[in-house]
Amino acid sequence: MRQVYRLLGLVRRHGAELVDEACRRALEAEAVNVGLIDRMLARGLDGQPAEPPVAPVSTPTRFVRDSKDFTIRRPS
Repeated sequence: MRQVYRLLGLVRRHGAELVDEACRRALEAEAVNVGLIDRMLARGLDGQPAEPPVAPVSTPTRFVRDSKDFTIRRPS
């Protein structure tokens, strides 16, 4: 019942249309959690289309070595 009352509180604060849209998007992602819906409404993500994450730029790390460093040197 607490979850129902919390959802009704979201309707009072944000309006029925916004909460309905946030619930629809949460159900599409199979995430049935009132806390998630609350965060979606607080961050204003319910009216914006989902954007794909941007891939980070790949930079060489500190311990990356060239493959030649691992070759076995045999005396000739």
